[in-house]
Amino acid sequence: MLASAAALAQADGGAAALSGPRADFAALDRTGDGFISKVEALGSPEIQKRFASFDLNKDGYLSDAEYAAAVDDNRKRILHDSAITARVKAALLAARGIPSLSISVATYEGRVQLSGLVSVPDIVSRAGRVAAGVVGVRTVHNDIRVRVK
Repeated sequence: MLASAAALAQADGGAAALSGPRADFAALDRTGDGFISKVEALGSPEIQKRFASFDLNKDGYLSDAEYAAAVDDNRKRILHDSAITARVKAALLAARGIPSLSISVATYEGRVQLSGLVSVPDIVSRAGRVAAGVVGVRTVHNDIRVRVK
């Protein structure tokens, strides 16, 4: 009978598995109590970093629903940061005299980091100003270096 239940769950696309806790939630919930504590959240740096903001009822634990909202929020942040990175790269590419292929762009929560090597000191500040002018950029950490000849 258990084998037929497993076969049925696979046949219906695993809908039965969706009713229980999520696999990633269960992996973090080491105590098996149905909640993720601050200590258990150490297994997921993104969840741990903003644990307090995800703990909506402020009980010191994340429920399955709070965890699902946290994962959804993290996915949205990643998409938003990816869009900012793309806009900064496009702006650098469109700017005259900036070797955009020599500059790397990384974004986290709207904070942009520029890095790479350029030949002229003026390009460093210009690239920083271009990045700062892009919609959605909160701050720019300009780590572009001038190549010594």
